Order: sequence, then C-alpha cells, then structure tokens
Amino acid sequence: MERDLLSKVLDTEREIQSKIESEKKRYEEKIEKAGKEAEERVLQEEAVLREQLEKSVCKAEEIAKEKAADILEAAGRRAEYLRSLSDEALQRIVMKYIDSILPRDAP
Repeated sequence: MERDLLSKVLDTEREIQSKIESEKKRYEEKIEKAGKEAEERVLQEEAVLREQLEKSVCKAEEIAKEKAADILEAAGRRAEYLRSLSDEALQRIVMKYIDSILPRDAP
C-alpha cells in the first residue's frame, strides 16, 4: 500500500512537472509571438514616421523656395525702382540719411 501511494505521488509529481513544462513552453511561445508583433509594429511605425519626415522636408523645401523667390522678386523690383530714380532724387535720399551714415565726432 505504501508503494502504491508512493507510486501515485511520483506519478502525480511527474504529471505536475509535465504540465509546468507545457505551460512554460506555451508562455515562452506567447512571449516570442508578442515580441515579433511588437517588432513589426515598431518597423511599421518607423516607416510611417520616415514617410512623414520626407513629406515634411519636401514641404519645407517648397516653402523655402517660394520665400526665396518672393525675396528675389521684391529685391528685383526695388532695384528696378532705384534704377529709375533720377540723380536728383537719389541725392535727396542720400542727403536725408547722410547724418546717420557718417560717423559723429567724439567729444
């Protein structure tokens, strides 16, 4: 009877150990699967962010080119205006600002 009881205890222990190993393996597989899914999500998000960055850079370049073109156009108009001024008009403008251009005598 003691041997039967001991045999049953050992069988139960083996069964418990087998179930523990089975559960351990199942959870390791779940963890591995979750890790792979997380890695895939990270890669997908990275691809989305790279695409957004590329679009943002392109948009910034477009805006910068437009602003540069506007500045060049304004400078060209201003230069054309200054070319069209008579010598007398230019002289009046220079005389108006000459005090702020010339260095002042130090006391």
